Amino acid sequence: MTQEKLKTTAPFNHVQGIASTNVPCYSNGDDEFFSVEQHYFHGVFMGFKWQCVEFARRWLLMRKRCIFKNVRHASHIFNEITDIERVTDGKLFPLKSYPNGSTHKPDADSILIFSKSNEQPFGHIAIICEVLPDRVRIAEQNFDSKYWPGNYARELMMVKENEQYFLKDPEHEITGWMEIEDNHQLEPLDESIMDSILEHYQQPRPVGNLERCFIAYENDEVKEQWLDKNCPAENYFMDWFGEGIARANAEQLSYYKIEQDFLLNVGTTSNQLHRMFMAATERVINDDDLMTRFCIPKVFWSHIRRSWANDQDLQISGRFDLAFDGKTLKAFEYNADSASALFECSILQPKWAKAAKIECVFTGGFQMHRVLVKNWENLNLTKIVHILIGTDRDEMLTALYMQKAMNEAGIQTKLCVENKDFFWKNGSIIDNDGQPVTFVWKLWMWETIFTDYKHAQKERTQENTNGSTWTPTDGEHPRLSDILLNDQIQVVEPLWKVIMSNKALLPVLWSMYPNHPNLLRSEWTLSDDLKRSGYAKKPIVGRCGQNVTLFKADSESAIDQTQGSFTDRDCIYQEFLHLKNFDGYYCIIGSWIIHGLFTGFCIREDQKLITDAESPVAACCIVWK
Repeated sequence: MTQEKLKTTAPFNHVQGIASTNVPCYSNGDDEFFSVEQHYFHGVFMGFKWQCVEFARRWLLMRKRCIFKNVRHASHIFNEITDIERVTDGKLFPLKSYPNGSTHKPDADSILIFSKSNEQPFGHIAIICEVLPDRVRIAEQNFDSKYWPGNYARELMMVKENEQYFLKDPEHEITGWMEIEDNHQLEPLDESIMDSILEHYQQPRPVGNLERCFIAYENDEVKEQWLDKNCPAENYFMDWFGEGIARANAEQLSYYKIEQDFLLNVGTTSNQLHRMFMAATERVINDDDLMTRFCIPKVFWSHIRRSWANDQDLQISGRFDLAFDGKTLKAFEYNADSASALFECSILQPKWAKAAKIECVFTGGFQMHRVLVKNWENLNLTKIVHILIGTDRDEMLTALYMQKAMNEAGIQTKLCVENKDFFWKNGSIIDNDGQPVTFVWKLWMWETIFTDYKHAQKERTQENTNGSTWTPTDGEHPRLSDILLNDQIQVVEPLWKVIMSNKALLPVLWSMYPNHPNLLRSEWTLSDDLKRSGYAKKPIVGRCGQNVTLFKADSESAIDQTQGSFTDRDCIYQEFLHLKNFDGYYCIIGSWIIHGLFTGFCIREDQKLITDAESPVAACCIVWK
């Protein structure tokens, strides 16, 4: 590996290095990030991707066929874990603990424990791979996410003072090391004979539960200001909905109490679904027949394929609509090109819960804002970002919040409504201050941009009756398609997201992952199976639940339907799921993916079966056991 690469951070889920021949270490990307994704290896729970404890447990399983019981923090292992268990026969092997400064020299294959600190609030765990005369080499996960220099992550100095051995870390305190007694009896796991693992070590992922709760409330009960009037997004929200903590005067205020297993299930499911949707998107982009079925005009195909190849880093946010029937989470769709309700999930939930005096450890969007700011920082932008939106109030709220996140990331921004702030100059696009437009974050649907492009081509062809090629005139306003389909301008969210956000992707997913537990049967045409189960008829392009019709099993009668602007679109057919009823309300989980990873969720609830933009967002208060 080159010295240049050794200095770089490995992206989340990428292998940083391999320890002890066959144990990969995966990057957490950011040592403050918590993926909320549980990892099961051959059915045995390892921990959370990609925390330090997960690596230590997986190393023990792969190299020694053993695991240790769950602990709250890595630092607790030194005093709370006294033995490890062999998963093939349940035999216990004692652990001998030696404090840093022991007269006993550490051995290879020992477990190294770091103390809690401000930098490592949960402590840290590593494996000693090799012991040299004056130093040890260790393997570890979620320390700095840099690529490894060899079959170890880093080296620690070892000094001997007054017959005592000390391991030195320049920044973190080391508690000590733990050695496995009778280590010579332990051998690596034979992964070709997986039925050798005892059944009680292989556990299914818990589903978890959520409960709809309410508090008696009147809007005048909150005397103190619960939102910040100095924040443009929060001030806009108050101007729109008032200063009370309920959007309308109500005798009771609803929220959802979420236990930890349900949160972990949502996070794990969302990350897996995102990877599946990415794989399906790649399949469509490389298949002309599928591109045609998505009703994507051929003139845009090369642009989409170029965007897929070059603009992976320009994805910021997307939201899964997940349904819960009391047993399983199912994906209704992926709003991959939408940021609606981002503000409510990230900022409003915790402030709402605090103002309503609801006891909880944290709310559903507990790490969204920090991760959002971090990902804007990672783009390393030095030029102004133009925020391009329409006149919709919900879009304005979302744009003001995203502007706040960008500004906290040190990015200069300018909010631009429609195209009136832009002008042509010498074949390029500038804003009304003369600044070149090179980077845009937009809330417009890509389908809207396609329509605008077709209208522009028609008008410009009619205007140039002499057969000359249309050229922009200095001082004129460019159209939306001129801005967002411009090769000189980079766009967040990128053009390839027009595939991922299209509901025609749902039948593709079903064909790639048939009977997947988190998918609903989806077909291009109405099948007998769907008629028997009940189904939803959905336009492949739409927003906010518009033009959806629900049919119950073995019936041609619609049980619910919505109107909207997408009556002329092709449709797909998706299995109907009987949602769990909470006191007459149905809820849809809005699970947020920021730059490819789950970061939090909120819930929209309604007494209607089809939620829409008017369905209120309820807080998700996490109760952690």
